[in-house]
Amino acid sequence: MRSFRKWTASAAAGCLLLSLCVAPLYSQAAAEQKGPQAKTKAEYDAYMALYSESTPAKKVELAAKFLTDHPETEFKMFVYQMQIDSHARLGNVDKVVETGEKFASDFPQADNNTKKFVMQRMMTSYQQKNDFAKTVEYGDKLLAIDPKDLPSLLTLSSILPERLPTEEDKKAAQLEKALDYSNKALAEINALQKPAQITDEQWTTEKNKLLATVNSSIGLVHLNKKEYDKASEQYEKSTNLTKSNPIDFYRLGIAYTFLARNKAKELNDLVAAMNQAQTELQNAQDAAVKNEKEKKLLELKAKSQDSEKQFPEMRDKAIDSLAKSVYLKGVTEAQARTELERLYKSKNNNTLDGIDALIAQAGEALKRPAQ
Repeated sequence: MRSFRKWTASAAAGCLLLSLCVAPLYSQAAAEQKGPQAKTKAEYDAYMALYSESTPAKKVELAAKFLTDHPETEFKMFVYQMQIDSHARLGNVDKVVETGEKFASDFPQADNNTKKFVMQRMMTSYQQKNDFAKTVEYGDKLLAIDPKDLPSLLTLSSILPERLPTEEDKKAAQLEKALDYSNKALAEINALQKPAQITDEQWTTEKNKLLATVNSSIGLVHLNKKEYDKASEQYEKSTNLTKSNPIDFYRLGIAYTFLARNKAKELNDLVAAMNQAQTELQNAQDAAVKNEKEKKLLELKAKSQDSEKQFPEMRDKAIDSLAKSVYLKGVTEAQARTELERLYKSKNNNTLDGIDALIAQAGEALKRPAQ
């Protein structure tokens, strides 16, 4: 069984709709409700300049200076949030984590909304740092605060099937956890209401991105469980919703490859069973026994005909999916091409003639709208 651990990506990358589910930056009104007060006019002016600054890089600079100049400020919690948000926007994941850990240490009493704001950005940053354990830790913390937190559900459902323990019992438990989170994410996505500020077309596109992410996660659960029929069903859904993910097409191709192999093995077993049944029929003397053997032989032939039909169907679907993955390039291109060439040669008398045309045709198919 192949390893599927190399290609973890942010479950929410670039999704406009999901950004509406992320805890927002504090507001000035929230700060005023909590009652922090500036001790001097200089502190007040510096804080207001920091609060009003819109450029992330400049905001980071002003925040650091503010904390240096006013170490005992009552606004520290809000300054931390501004630092975390600005570093996240700048892609400074180490700084997000560093400031987030300071926040957690200095303000364990913070309200849940503020904790969500910080933890969501820490979870994303740890994922970008490829720190699996910390990503899961903060995802679980977020779900303890809000079991319906969609960013956490999407993130955990996508990474848990990618990094599996070696022990079979722990592996099974983690896959079930991923499946549970995936189903909860589906429920949350389907419950989302269209925001007024986006068009119907944007709504459909962005919602489809989220649904495809979950279908992909469920597909990987089934792929790891060697449930290839269920895996192919989920990857068909994900690749129909978004046609730009080479990893999903690669894994769809792998699912169909295993289904084709299973059909080939089943066909070989049926041929052996038919030969045995034919021999038994020829050797049978009793009429009742002959009838029984004839009936069994007919059943085996019917199954064999089904397998003979299904094997090339599964193989050709694998070839098509892998060709699309190769066309889209990405991190799975080499693996997809290797598997594609193997299947293509097995179908075409051990030659690769025409494979480049096949890949081009697969690319053209991706450009056509879904039926």
